[in-house]
Amino acid sequence: MIKIIDKIDITELLASYHKLEKDIQWTDYGHKGKQAGLQYSEPDDPWTSSVGKSKGQELSYSTINPFFKNTIFDEIIQKYNLSRTRLLWSGPFSCYSMHKDSTPRIHVPLITNPECYFVFKAGLIQHMPINAVYRTNTILRHTFINCSDLPRLHLVGAVLT
Repeated sequence: MIKIIDKIDITELLASYHKLEKDIQWTDYGHKGKQAGLQYSEPDDPWTSSVGKSKGQELSYSTINPFFKNTIFDEIIQKYNLSRTRLLWSGPFSCYSMHKDSTPRIHVPLITNPECYFVFKAGLIQHMPINAVYRTNTILRHTFINCSDLPRLHLVGAVLT
């Protein structure tokens, strides 16, 4: 259900994130966290088109947000052939609803801790440490729980192939 497909040193990725952070336009979801779109569906807004609950047609969110063009984020999107890629902050003590997606996901944890869990209804509960790229079978029912008092940041994209 969760498989490491690559190792990644997130030092450069985090440095790039921190350099861009002040100009990222976030959609705020209150205590649950916030999201920013790295890809979008034209002619929609590059920042908000791909955030929140899926509006269907996930694979149409393939245009890179110009803000992230020619950055390490763009490289990751190309390398793993992603669509509807987003940065997701999960707030402390937050939980998503149980759901399933239409495609598998790639997750790259950027800031996390051992009290953050990806949970599948089938019974798998797993923490995803940094420095790895994970492919998750999110076609199955799942959720995410941040049981800690610290926020967590992931890069998440839908797998095109």
